[in-house]
Amino acid sequence: MKKISVIVPMYNAEKYIDRCFSSLTGQTIGVDSLEIIAVDDCSKDGSLERAGEWEKKYPESFMLIPLQTNVMQGAARNIAMSYASGEYIAFLDADDWLLPMALEHIYERAVKSNADITGYFSRTATAYSEDDLSYDMGKKNEFLKIAGSGDLINLLFSGRTMRGCWDKMYKRSFVEKHSLKFAEGVFDEESLFTIPAFLSVNRYYIVYEELHRYFENHESTVFNLAQKMEHRDDNAKTWFMLYGVLKEGGYLSRDKVVCEALFIQNYFNRSFLINIPRGLKYDALTVRSMQDTVRAYFPDYRDNPILQQMRSLSYTERLMEYKVSDDNTDGFNAIVGEFAANVGNEL
Repeated sequence: MKKISVIVPMYNAEKYIDRCFSSLTGQTIGVDSLEIIAVDDCSKDGSLERAGEWEKKYPESFMLIPLQTNVMQGAARNIAMSYASGEYIAFLDADDWLLPMALEHIYERAVKSNADITGYFSRTATAYSEDDLSYDMGKKNEFLKIAGSGDLINLLFSGRTMRGCWDKMYKRSFVEKHSLKFAEGVFDEESLFTIPAFLSVNRYYIVYEELHRYFENHESTVFNLAQKMEHRDDNAKTWFMLYGVLKEGGYLSRDKVVCEALFIQNYFNRSFLINIPRGLKYDALTVRSMQDTVRAYFPDYRDNPILQQMRSLSYTERLMEYKVSDDNTDGFNAIVGEFAANVGNEL
């Protein structure tokens, strides 16, 4: 069994995949310890051909899955997970990279602590540099045992972790036990995977090292889709799906306070905070629908003790109470602008 399955979805990433795959095959843990699963999501450039060269070079460690239709990142990752056989699973986007010692450091901590999830940290980069090898954050690593809502609050609302999937390594048996899957057909797909993972975790290890490099790529799929009106509601759609998972999986009844705070902050606040500043405006019908969803799911959200500790609650209340009409959304947009300037996303 390989130590780690690293899943890399690709779409029109020809410019970047050599850098990405070099960072994986050059890991100090050894390429023989890795199962690199690259999924080409029907790229229109030379991504498939370039990835094919890597598969030829490392046939024992590299698996290339070419898709015939574009399914977006969530479905591509789900397909790759069905092939994963490593002890652990990690995710890396095709335009990002890892420092050479990254997987060795993460794997050693994961095995020693027997963690379900091992988190680490990322640094944004605008260009690649071989000399960029610093990672120490000057903070002692943490091992968290999650035994109840208080422990979850300590993990999720303290800045210790983020909702993305690519700054964590997951025990594969844990992923399979909880049937973790990404949302499909939307670009903001990760929460459907990571939130149930957080709510299921018993042992969480945090490596305070910036081992991942997030490339600020204005040509990326996510950046471009985020600018398009047809994907404005993708975050809300993912959280709408997630509510059903939380309810059916018993998470909602077990940890209602945590689920409620996460839903309000992400489905409602985050949707407006990420879109309106980008110029993606909301029509009155959509705003009212989202307000009604919050009232139906969490009518007493104002009493949530987590939300009461956040500066965003007053803005949430103003947005919830705002009576938006078809010919007047300016007032609603103005509140969001003030919200973004004064508070921003608190998760």
